[in-house]
Amino acid sequence: MGVRHFGFKLAVGILFAVVLATYGFYWLGISNLHGNVQQLVEVSNHLKYGESFHSAIHSMLLDTEAFYHSKGKEGYRVAYVLHRDKAETSLAQLRAHVAKLPQGKAKKMVIKNTEGIAQAFVDYKKSLDRIIDGDFSRGGECLDRCTSRFNSIFKKYYVHLHDHHADSQTRLSQSSQNTWRTTNVVFVVQLVVAVLAGLLVIFYLDRVVLKIFSFTERMAYSDKLTGLHNRAALEKVILFLDGSQDRPRRRYGLLMLDIDLFKKFNDTYGHLAGDQLLKDFARVIMSNVRTQDRVVRYGGEEFLVVLEAVGPQEAMAAAENLRAAIESHQFTLPDGKAAPQVTVSLGAATYPDDGESYHQVVDKADYRLYQAKEQGRNQVVGPPPQAGGQD
Repeated sequence: MGVRHFGFKLAVGILFAVVLATYGFYWLGISNLHGNVQQLVEVSNHLKYGESFHSAIHSMLLDTEAFYHSKGKEGYRVAYVLHRDKAETSLAQLRAHVAKLPQGKAKKMVIKNTEGIAQAFVDYKKSLDRIIDGDFSRGGECLDRCTSRFNSIFKKYYVHLHDHHADSQTRLSQSSQNTWRTTNVVFVVQLVVAVLAGLLVIFYLDRVVLKIFSFTERMAYSDKLTGLHNRAALEKVILFLDGSQDRPRRRYGLLMLDIDLFKKFNDTYGHLAGDQLLKDFARVIMSNVRTQDRVVRYGGEEFLVVLEAVGPQEAMAAAENLRAAIESHQFTLPDGKAAPQVTVSLGAATYPDDGESYHQVVDKADYRLYQAKEQGRNQVVGPPPQAGGQD
């Protein structure tokens, strides 16, 4: 049984698209956040190198002042050399960091300030080295000049670098916040779409499963040629007729029908004609019974009609109505020509008049069908007129 429901296919397509969109969007979101984290790390490193350089040149100035005022104490010279090496290393790290920045206006500004710091450091270091090397002439004046130069480096270059760092951190923070907010919104939208699509899938799967179940049940309990109930369906009917402890049994009647001289008809006109006769015969029966009655293809050309809530007289009337309807119906052959007149013999029996169980009642109906055949066909044999009385 093919599934052609557009809604089911649409729901599956939506779910598939949601899954793909989810993976794609979250990959982009994570990539963006990862990029922001990497840039924040780079900004942090830039700050770290800058602070390390600033701290080192400040220590150089303090070491030189102490060396000068101590009249050349060696410990201050050693400390100065260590801090000078640290400043040079930090400056090299600053330059390496700047070289890796993406091209743009910001990079040009950072390069300009970094190189300005580097040039000022050369003059700053040269002046301090003169004192550390033992030249104390005009030492106080030289220290004042270096102090001014240190302050100048901070004001002229560091302020701009700190502003750049602050702008970068603000921009990256805003970008991360935007990504987070967008992710939350998309998550809610995807969740709603996924739930709706899931409900649609469940709904259509339920419909499909029910249709498949119904179709399978019809196939299992229907005669393929006539579409009537088959013997498997009759087993369920029998369970209903025989009742249970929880449900009282009700009156019912059984009509056993057999097409007269069907084998001769089949041999004369062929099996295709015989099959068409059986299908047309089933339609005539269905047209002449009540909606609550059940019609079963019992086997070959034999049929069983289960009449609900009838007594012997109603069963006989229903049987005679069927016999007359079939006798008067014009059946046709596969080529469209009129078939010879078709008649039927019937045996009727009722519960509880003719038995205490379905099998007893059906045996009685079958026996009366045999009597109808023996007595000349095209007739009904049922309970005697006095049996059961009028319901």
